[in-house]
Amino acid sequence: MIRRVWQAIPWWVWVCLILLLPITSMPLIVNLIGSDSVGAPSGIALAVLVLIWLVPHVLKRGQVPPQAVPLLGFAMVALIATALASFIPIMPYKDVSFIKNELKDVLTLFIGICFYLVAATFPVGEDRLQKTLRWLNWVGLVVLLWSLVQAVSWYSFNHYPELVRRIQEFFSSGPLYRQRVNGFAFEPSWLAHQLNMVFLPIWLAATVRRFSVHRFRLMGITFENLLLVGGVFILFLSYSRVGLLAFLMMVTYLFIQANIRLSRWLLKRMSWHEQVDTARRRRRILSLGVTAIMIVSYLAILTGGAFVLSRLDPRMKDLFTFSFGTDNPVLRYADRLDVASRLVYWQAGWGVFNDYPILGVGLGNAGYFFTQKLTPYAWGLLEVRDLVFRSSNLLNIKSLWVRLLAETGVVGFAFFVSWLYLLWQSTRSGENGNSPLLKTLSLTGKFVLLALLFEGFSLDSFAMPYIWFALGLLTAASRSNNNGKF
Repeated sequence: MIRRVWQAIPWWVWVCLILLLPITSMPLIVNLIGSDSVGAPSGIALAVLVLIWLVPHVLKRGQVPPQAVPLLGFAMVALIATALASFIPIMPYKDVSFIKNELKDVLTLFIGICFYLVAATFPVGEDRLQKTLRWLNWVGLVVLLWSLVQAVSWYSFNHYPELVRRIQEFFSSGPLYRQRVNGFAFEPSWLAHQLNMVFLPIWLAATVRRFSVHRFRLMGITFENLLLVGGVFILFLSYSRVGLLAFLMMVTYLFIQANIRLSRWLLKRMSWHEQVDTARRRRRILSLGVTAIMIVSYLAILTGGAFVLSRLDPRMKDLFTFSFGTDNPVLRYADRLDVASRLVYWQAGWGVFNDYPILGVGLGNAGYFFTQKLTPYAWGLLEVRDLVFRSSNLLNIKSLWVRLLAETGVVGFAFFVSWLYLLWQSTRSGENGNSPLLKTLSLTGKFVLLALLFEGFSLDSFAMPYIWFALGLLTAASRSNNNGKF
């Protein structure tokens, strides 16, 4: 009896991790760890799983998933780059501790890797994966419902009732936003990030594959179908522009695949009795025609969505207003769309990479160079001046891709991209199998990786667990297809 209870503990800790996953900055945890933003309670469940599951698992088998090898190589390069940063002439910045800042970023990378390894090794096997997806669906439903409560509260009363504010204050140290929903997350873009990295890829893949982990059916409509509709609606209400572009990448992939399948189907349905050259010419014309129709349809949908967004989001009101007669037209256009500050941060990070291209300046150190690398145009932006002169925190790059280059150099960037490429290749094992569940998770993994291309231009923190968690599930699905073998 005691043995059965002990064996069940890791599973229920895993369930707790899933339940706490949407909460990004719970005040109780923020105060406990001393972080002003990221204080995810799921990290507590992770720590327990590392102690009672991951460490014994690795010690017993002496192996890690092969997909994790490039990631561990990246971690080693990051540590070496951070250690060598002591020999780089880094100017002090206000009261920011050099050692403390480095240790914080090393710790967040370590936590992220632990999220990945736990998710990659624990839910192996179709039974555990299916149960995991069920719990994720129920948690996703709660996120959608709470976000809907926020939307109804704002659009009905033009303010948030006291009860809604108190509930939000308990779960998040971030405020409620005018017109935008943020669920249990610190800010709306973080809600969009967790939707794009975890929930929407699962629901979209299940819809495309016509698969469900639930018995619920309503006139052929599955639980995942309903969650997908609700998830897209809430993603739109977050008004996260990068989040919408990330989801658009998933849809773009489906458009491309649909184009390929439609072209092949039409070619098979049509019989060619003409000469070979004529047949080839008509096939080429048909293929190009189908592709052109798909592209025009896609661009029409994209333009319509952008037009609607420009009418609803005040930041996008000048989306279709162009002016090329001024200096720095790109930055001025970006400033009208309220994204110029991000562009100048990326420019500063790129400048750091140009000076230290091999190994970068070490984790957490790029911000020390910002005052030297910011362009004259950047100093004219109010947000930049406020952060430099009125904040005690280091400026950050706001882009995962630029941060990887600036802080770990081309070597670290190569390891990280190799890890993502290996994960993309891992999706083939599930697609070629017979299991509907593993096929769904393989497509989910592709959606996550595609969405990450844009999400990587919005967030640069290793502390956000959603990338690690989702890619860990992809690895677990790949191992399940190989009967749990490495």
